Amino acid sequence: MITTALGSFAGHDYAACCRAVLGELVGRAPMPELPARGPGADMIGRAASLLPGLPVDLQPSGWRLAQGPSLIGRRARRMLGDDREIFVEHLADWPGTPTLTVAGPLTLAARLGLPRGGRAVGDAGALRDIAQSWTAGVGDFVRGTARLAERPVAVQIDEPCLAMVLDGEVPDESGRHRLDPVDGQRARGVLADAVDAARAGGELVALHCCADDPHLDVLGAAGADALSLDVRAWAGGRWDELAAWCDAAPDRSPWLGLVGADEEEPDVADLARRFARARAGLDVAEDSPRPADWALTPACGLAGASENGQWRILRALAGVADDAGA
Repeated sequence: MITTALGSFAGHDYAACCRAVLGELVGRAPMPELPARGPGADMIGRAASLLPGLPVDLQPSGWRLAQGPSLIGRRARRMLGDDREIFVEHLADWPGTPTLTVAGPLTLAARLGLPRGGRAVGDAGALRDIAQSWTAGVGDFVRGTARLAERPVAVQIDEPCLAMVLDGEVPDESGRHRLDPVDGQRARGVLADAVDAARAGGELVALHCCADDPHLDVLGAAGADALSLDVRAWAGGRWDELAAWCDAAPDRSPWLGLVGADEEEPDVADLARRFARARAGLDVAEDSPRPADWALTPACGLAGASENGQWRILRALAGVADDAGA
């Protein structure tokens, strides 16, 4: 069993964060996102900068598709490239598997505005264009990173807005109305194409959703190798759904989000009890070898924690993983 993190961290010093992340996480570590550095360092800006043929700019209402290239769009792409270069340099003496984290196409469509107003997810053509551009741009970025790192790279596709998209809860720009839901079958197709594109890294592909209801019927049908989920409040039927997904193929792994970014003084014994509930929910005996393939993670990114608190969280999770593997 391993401990890993989900991408975003607190802080402003990128090189220092890379050193700390690779020092704390032995087997699998994400290329950090440091959104506190400002526009272009955030999840949406970074992912949008990878969309070929779809320039973006930033307005008071958030990121939007633009008629042409913008300074802030170029800044986001340049920052992402600089970050990758720093991260790859720090991989030289680290033996594990790096993970690229990127906002998925459905979350991008939910968060990106259209040039003349409205949300991209509410426009079928815009959603199609974003999904197609995402597969091309992310595939190129993943291949390029694997080449620079001289090793396979895993990919974590972040879909925090998935439940809102499927439930018709994405607000319009006024905030007074909700957009129509995206059909589940269409969402499955978009996610399956995204997973296929992410396989350019030559390693596993994980899908992350931290919603209370992650819509496992959609998320689990996309063909990912791992599902990264906030399981802190789970009970009953949801565990049965995840267990069925795990049992359908021997190489599928749950990434169990056990602790929030606001829990900066985590108690290892309490986290161990949360992990025990997860094992019971998945109906896995204590002597089963299967949890060796699992990962313990924070419930979501750690950008909301303090710089010192985020390392305490990862060390507490590592303590639980070590005890479980003993």
